[in-house]
Amino acid sequence: MAWPDPETLTHFWPVAIILAIAAVGSAIGKILGWFKRPLQWFRSRAKGKVEQKHISLSFVPNDLHCRWSEGKLNEQSTTTVHGRWHVTNTSNSYVTLLKVRLAKHTAQLSQVSTHHYLGNGREDFGTYPIRSHQMTEVMAVLEFFPAIHHAREPIIIDAIFTDNFANEHRVPTQFFNIQRGPSPQLLGRLDR
Repeated sequence: MAWPDPETLTHFWPVAIILAIAAVGSAIGKILGWFKRPLQWFRSRAKGKVEQKHISLSFVPNDLHCRWSEGKLNEQSTTTVHGRWHVTNTSNSYVTLLKVRLAKHTAQLSQVSTHHYLGNGREDFGTYPIRSHQMTEVMAVLEFFPAIHHAREPIIIDAIFTDNFANEHRVPTQFFNIQRGPSPQLLGRLDR
């Protein structure tokens, strides 16, 4: 066996060291790549929790405007739920309600709108903020198909609102059937 020329070895060692560093660096990069996604997920979860603010909203259902009705869409039965709530924002931040859903049900269509006074006697419902330490009215419409309720009895369920700080607000609400309406006892209280 012939030994390599010593001069060749002097040129080979720096190249060998560079190749070894590149191989080790590549392996380390591959290992770190495996942890990149879990690290990003963990950082995003921690970041999301920091951004939430303590928001205090009080909801009072407007019983005369919390209704549900039956319908048909392409021969499929549907349920439409319509509600209104008086909402008071007791926090120091303006809050915008972005989404609404009913507990245990997935709506195919849902919309939440906040009342806003435009001035000169004009009013509107839209994606307006609820001002700090103010009260306003919030309206929601949800469409379900197939139908989620067939009896003429009220739907008693939590309406869950999501605000712009990703907080959820659960509001127990009773939705009356449009054909039956509120109970005579409720209407008797309104006549007083």
